Amino acid sequence: SVAAALCSRFFKVGIDPEHKGSMAAASRRRCASCVLALCWLSGTGAAAELSGAITATSEYIYRGLAVSDGDPALQFELDVEFGSGFFGGLWASTVDIESPFSRRDRELDVYLGYHFEPAERIGVTGTLLRYTYPGQRGFDYDYTEGLVAVTLDGRYSLEFGYSDDLYGRGGTGRHWELRADRPLASAWVLSAGVGRNDLTDYGGERYLHGDVGASARLGRLLVDLRWHASEPAGSGIGGASAGSRLVVSLSGVF
Repeated sequence: SVAAALCSRFFKVGIDPEHKGSMAAASRRRCASCVLALCWLSGTGAAAELSGAITATSEYIYRGLAVSDGDPALQFELDVEFGSGFFGGLWASTVDIESPFSRRDRELDVYLGYHFEPAERIGVTGTLLRYTYPGQRGFDYDYTEGLVAVTLDGRYSLEFGYSDDLYGRGGTGRHWELRADRPLASAWVLSAGVGRNDLTDYGGERYLHGDVGASARLGRLLVDLRWHASEPAGSGIGGASAGSRLVVSLSGVF
């Protein structure tokens, strides 16, 4: 689905600054507005398509950094798309993120977006995404990010992500990512991506990350084998670790 392809796991990391409750509350209100908008869309009579997936992965990697501390993760996604181009949904995962300022064991993301094709072979998608950590201890790291992606032939994409309230602390975060895929023999598809995560305005680092792998859908079963790598500059941010690793994921889709 459009939303599933573009909401490929965003990693949030917390560093340390002073907690700002008013900003967190404002972001929660923006998230609630997204959910209400989705409910309004569902009542307009527009044709809707519901899909989802339950995934077991050997490790949760987001933007090149390990989010589950080397342990397996269980994930769930529910997505609804309307014929008008609007879509929305939620995505959840177990995590293991610990820093001197917080502890997070669960992640729940809610998103709302719109997809259109301004010309033949070209697609544009805008997404508003809310990251939350139910039951987190310490600082409140919930925050909102906007994503814009341009695709060519449904196989090549360039995405830019921006947040002006990174980790709920008022800092700015920017992320760029270029991806491509190529169908192989039978049911397999080869895909790769390279990105840059810029956390310098927040007091973090700017680092490159990438991945290459193959996936196949066999009926309602999706298998993904992927090699991830990131520059050392990403290590230690919010308890996450950089480096290279092979990840195996198995999903049941519906």
